[in-house]
Amino acid sequence: MWAAQFYKYKRPRQWLTSGGLGAMGFGLPAAIGAAVANPDAIVVDIDGDGSFIMNVQELATIRVENLPVKIMLLNNQHLGMVVQWEDRFYKANRAHTYLGNPSNESEIFPNMLKFAEACGIPAARVTRKDDLRAAIQKMLDTPGPYLLDVIVPHQEHVLPMIPSGGAFKDVITEGDGRRKY
Repeated sequence: MWAAQFYKYKRPRQWLTSGGLGAMGFGLPAAIGAAVANPDAIVVDIDGDGSFIMNVQELATIRVENLPVKIMLLNNQHLGMVVQWEDRFYKANRAHTYLGNPSNESEIFPNMLKFAEACGIPAARVTRKDDLRAAIQKMLDTPGPYLLDVIVPHQEHVLPMIPSGGAFKDVITEGDGRRKY
């Protein structure tokens, strides 16, 4: 959902998104489909850690089918979209949506690099913004599939959002859900 707000695509059929309708778990299967449908294209799944973990088993599909899917995880150690709902509608009560501390590499859980390793897919982790550009270039230059685990802080909600049972007139466009506006 973050990428949907900032990615500047230039051609039709260059961008696939769930549009927020069942977003968790969408990215990796959509990237697999895009790679099969257009085998000459560079396909990059920009995914959150929670969404990715819902279909992590598809790394095996990528390897078995030899699909050159690039996966860039924005890993904040939270189920970010769920945390957003908890903050806004459930007084910030957490229901196992916090996995670890992204500022302490030894507490990062689960280790996404191990999932990639288990499937024979090259992978790397980035913890410093200064290293990101080179890491992305390495991902793009590596033949075949690749997983780039980008550790980011949890700090923002993804807006705008429409609350459950709401309509467009109910769209939320500001705030973090912790304060009443």
